[in-house]
Amino acid sequence: MRTSSIRPGRRRAAVISHAVLVLYAVIVLVPLLFVVYLSVKTIAGILAAPLSAPDRIHTENYSQAWVGGDLGRFLINTVFVAGATVAAVLLTSSLAAYVIARYSFRGNQLLYLFFVAGLALPIQIVALPLFILMRQLGLLGSLPSLILVFTAAGMSFSVFILVNFMRSIPAELQEAAVVDGAGPLQIYWHVVLPLVRPALGIVAIFEFINAWKEFFLPLLLIQNPSDMTVSVGVLSFVGQYATQWQLLLAALVIVSLPTIVGALLVTRQLRRNLLSGAVKM
Repeated sequence: MRTSSIRPGRRRAAVISHAVLVLYAVIVLVPLLFVVYLSVKTIAGILAAPLSAPDRIHTENYSQAWVGGDLGRFLINTVFVAGATVAAVLLTSSLAAYVIARYSFRGNQLLYLFFVAGLALPIQIVALPLFILMRQLGLLGSLPSLILVFTAAGMSFSVFILVNFMRSIPAELQEAAVVDGAGPLQIYWHVVLPLVRPALGIVAIFEFINAWKEFFLPLLLIQNPSDMTVSVGVLSFVGQYATQWQLLLAALVIVSLPTIVGALLVTRQLRRNLLSGAVKM
């Protein structure tokens, strides 16, 4: 009787959860699909009748947006900044998380809380000190300034994720490596990093997406239009007296594709980690 009474409740909960997820997916996807729909219309069609079907599919909006908006240059800048940020975050945060998670020392937990506290600090609060610091370092207006700030901003989340993964590694593995004569860096490279590879993948994808879509910091720190990232570069279609909406929407679709792919990769990686954890249990 208990089994028969529990199963309907579980089915009902599953139906409700799936219905909520479907509703959320519709809420998220409809605006995205609407942007894609408007991006293949003319400016007259967008302004006069945005919901009406276009007379034809204007795929030339994408080629004009690519060439006229110089998206190629902006994409190269963004890929460089995002790639360098991911590499720097993985290196620095994995080393910090390794020390915090695998070694006991006075102030260990305080150091961990110091990193985690950065999650609650909006970047806008320290915008003025960052601007002054980059100017004093002679990096204001350059892409390395973005890489430094993105790396510092991303370490809080990365250390938080990696510390929890590294703490789940059995201590016997580290002790066995020490018995075999391995030093701290050898244990870090040959034992710890391979075991937290899924977490490193999640961190890399999240940091790449964050660096890709960031708008405020490039607008603050980059002054040369040719060095802008895509999030700010698309504003070239916004004029003082008129906006090329069809090109702006096409450009937004182009620059959004990497973040969509990254979100799908994160979802796939999280699902794989959950399934592997369920199998181990």
